[in-house]
Amino acid sequence: MAWKDNKTVCKNSRFIDSFKYAFKGIQTVFQEERNMRIHLFLGVVILLISFFIGLQKYEWLWIILSIFLVLVMEILNTIIENVVDLITKNQYHPLAKKAKDMAAAAVLTTAFFSIITAAIIILPKFLERFI
Repeated sequence: MAWKDNKTVCKNSRFIDSFKYAFKGIQTVFQEERNMRIHLFLGVVILLISFFIGLQKYEWLWIILSIFLVLVMEILNTIIENVVDLITKNQYHPLAKKAKDMAAAAVLTTAFFSIITAAIIILPKFLERFI
């Protein structure tokens, strides 16, 4: 959404602006969130390992889904953290902590799903090929 001034918000006037703002959001989360960079790095490592061990098409789908789920959950976690900080004006509140902790738990749970997925798909092939 584009800001006309400090008090009013309007819809994007052009379709291409939606993409521009979405890419700006991706850029912001990568610049400001260390965990997002870590998740992306680990995702790339898993993709490289997957390439070298030769996955089947359906295995690629599970691996790619897992990686993207973690990245999306990290973006949602960042959104929740920013909104909570905005509402609380960066003052501690037990409900704000609770919301942030649950958002982080969503990322952690999704990361565990990805680890389990990788262990089921990649680990046996990796061990078979290199050990």
